[in-house]
Amino acid sequence: MSLKIGGSKSKTKTTSNTNSSSTTTPIVPQWGASLAQDVAGRVGGLVGLDPNTGVAPAHGLQTQAAAGAGSLNSQGSPSWLSPHLDAATPFASGGKAYDFMGKYLDPYLKDVVDASAADFDANAGQVRAQQALDLAGSGAFGGSGAALTQSMTEGELARGRASTLSGLRSKAFETALGAAAGDADRATQARIANAQTALQDRAQKVGFGFQADENQRANVAAQAGLGASLRDIDQQQRQAPISSTQQLVAMLSGLPIGLFTGEQKTGSESSQGTSKTTGTTVNAGVSHPTLGA
Repeated sequence: MSLKIGGSKSKTKTTSNTNSSSTTTPIVPQWGASLAQDVAGRVGGLVGLDPNTGVAPAHGLQTQAAAGAGSLNSQGSPSWLSPHLDAATPFASGGKAYDFMGKYLDPYLKDVVDASAADFDANAGQVRAQQALDLAGSGAFGGSGAALTQSMTEGELARGRASTLSGLRSKAFETALGAAAGDADRATQARIANAQTALQDRAQKVGFGFQADENQRANVAAQAGLGASLRDIDQQQRQAPISSTQQLVAMLSGLPIGLFTGEQKTGSESSQGTSKTTGTTVNAGVSHPTLGA
């Protein structure tokens, strides 16, 4: 008699690794790609550009204006003004009549008074001669009556001469004084006019000087302004490559190229794995010696 009992146990472990990869390639239209390449080329051309070349130097007119401004007076009075400020004030003294009396009085006294006196003396001599003749004819030449008559005649002649000459001298003085006073007044007016003319001339020269300064300042300002405008034009020309490139980049960014762009995906996948099994087997049996195993 025999009895057998058997059994087994096993365990399997499997490990696998899977690798996958994919690539997405955009499909850009030819015109979009061409534009992007052109703009990229423009940007690349600016990479080696010296930044200093984009800054315009001072224009020649600006340099000239700076030199002109350096010669302008910034403090105190201009040098040309000092002689006018330091000059004495013109003085106008009044004319004096006595300064002119002689040229009117002396000729009058000589030509009128002296001539009248000589004429009067000549007439007086004739009167005396006639009186002497009359007295001699009347037989009273040597008496007291003749002397009294002659004395009275001399008195009258003296009074007449004095009265005539004093009147002529008075008239001569008045005439000379009037003429001299007119000359003195005209001299005074002339001196005042000369002083005023001198002041006006000085003021006019000072005005011309200030006007020249203003003109110089205006010229400097005009040169500086025009130089700045021309430098600005030069600056814009220097910045034109950069500005135009920036505009191209901005315009390219604004184009809806994405609406016309597709994509293509490609991929691959690989797997690698291992398997491991472990187990146990058990057998048991009974046999009778007479029966055999």
